[in-house]
Amino acid sequence: MTSESAGELAPPSKPDAQEAQLHRLAARWRFVLRTLFIVLAVLLWVAFLEDASHEHRQAVSAVAGRDANLATAVEHYAVRVLGTAQAVNRLLGQQVVQRRDMETIDAMVADRLRANDVFFELGLCLADGRVLTHARSGPRLSAAACAGMLANTPAAPGIAVLPTLQTATRLLVPLALPIADANGKRLAVAVALSPAESMLRVMQSVVLHDDTVVLVLGADGLPRAAWRSRSGHVTEADGFAALADLVRRDTRAQIDGRTYLVSTRTDGPGGLQVKVASASDDALGGFHARRARLLALCALVTIGLAGVYHLLARMQAEGIGRSRALFQARRDLEQANERLDREVQERTAQLEHAYRDLETFSYAVAHDVRAPLASIAGFAGALQAGLAADGNEKHQHYLRRIQSNAAHMDELTRHLLELGRLTRLPIERQPVDLSALAGEVLDRLRETEPQRNVVTEIERGLTAHGDRALLRQVLENLLGNAWKFSSKRAQAHIAFHRDPGAATPGETVFVVQDDGQGFDSDQAPGLFQPFRRMHDREEFPGTGVGLATVQRIVALHGGRVWARSRRDEGARFCFSLPASAE
Repeated sequence: MTSESAGELAPPSKPDAQEAQLHRLAARWRFVLRTLFIVLAVLLWVAFLEDASHEHRQAVSAVAGRDANLATAVEHYAVRVLGTAQAVNRLLGQQVVQRRDMETIDAMVADRLRANDVFFELGLCLADGRVLTHARSGPRLSAAACAGMLANTPAAPGIAVLPTLQTATRLLVPLALPIADANGKRLAVAVALSPAESMLRVMQSVVLHDDTVVLVLGADGLPRAAWRSRSGHVTEADGFAALADLVRRDTRAQIDGRTYLVSTRTDGPGGLQVKVASASDDALGGFHARRARLLALCALVTIGLAGVYHLLARMQAEGIGRSRALFQARRDLEQANERLDREVQERTAQLEHAYRDLETFSYAVAHDVRAPLASIAGFAGALQAGLAADGNEKHQHYLRRIQSNAAHMDELTRHLLELGRLTRLPIERQPVDLSALAGEVLDRLRETEPQRNVVTEIERGLTAHGDRALLRQVLENLLGNAWKFSSKRAQAHIAFHRDPGAATPGETVFVVQDDGQGFDSDQAPGLFQPFRRMHDREEFPGTGVGLATVQRIVALHGGRVWARSRRDEGARFCFSLPASAE
């Protein structure tokens, strides 16, 4: 298998797998969320349609109930009018049957007309062609009219509502009753002409806000009287033309281009039918207003659901984008870490090579440099006895200079080797009593120069956590410098204590202070470099490696070193160690 095919079959990295899983979860989340919002929207609109349908049925039922009650009221009033007409006509018929004289019958007709204001005209249409009538104005029962009524009035007993008669100002409804003798022979027809509005007089006391039409039909299905809430009673026969669709239909009708809801009451006396029609948009206006408000509310809720969905989808898309950026950042970080690891490995290899070079150098110094120095010192010692016998002071001075420089060079080489070994030695951390170490160092210094008057102050209880041997070197160098550079004082002062005010969080600062020679603080930055000296070697001997050693040891412990001083006013050397190491 080639490397290319192996790369193709290699499993995806963990971030790539996590990103793919995140995309799958995001797609699943969007599907669930979209389905949820669609279901909510469908349920909302189904509830709206169900509620609207229910309210529509209730509104239509309410209108139908109201109109049915109105039709019942109209029928009851019409029954009263027909009953009165039947009673009057029957009374007149009895007079005809009893063969009363015409004067008596005429007087009775006039009397009954005056007693019943619902009638415009009362009369008798006799079978022999005679007409007996009384009218409030302009009688309408002519011989021709009576002939038609005699022909159209059914023989069955009971009042008959005949087709209307038109006057100049109104419509009259003939209410006819057939008169027959004991043998069933028709003798006459008693007729009461009632104004059409009298049959609908009950509508004068009804207050309606909707556009409503009340129509009374005869047994033949033709209009007898009509009333409209917008225009009042229909007073001309032509007015029935606009109601032609209402005459034909029993549930819905079109009148003047508007839809009306129709309620019908049949089986009235004389075959009367009562129809009440209400304009749909007026009767259902409240329902339409409520439905419009509910429709607007559902639309707003739907828009709100869509907005929430888009907001959540956008937030999810932004989250996915941030996740992608995070995965990309992780991949970049992993690549950077890999590059850094390679660089660290390369630098580590370089450092190891440098350390090996340093060890080689140290070995060369230890054997190739110190060996000649030892030979020089040995030959100088052999010459010293001969030169002492010769007595030449100049030669003896030169020999002492050779011996001194050889010894200094040997000491310098030794200190340099020790400084190089510091970076390679492991640190053995343990609790260290710095106060006790400082006391031991100062006691050893007193033994070397017992004649000196030095006042020492050591704060008790100073402890640290570190390598005891290395921390001893720190104190030996710092306290040794304080002892050395205060040697010109008749009474010197050396102190070792802690300085809480100079410490930063997480560290402890220790101070070695003297009142010796001092130095300029401007030179302090280079003070801790190897072979850096602030004074002449003839005045104060030394190699210039001690403070570099101090800086290296403190740095290995994770601390720092600094100094403050003024010439002829002493020096203050501070070093810090981690507080957790105390």
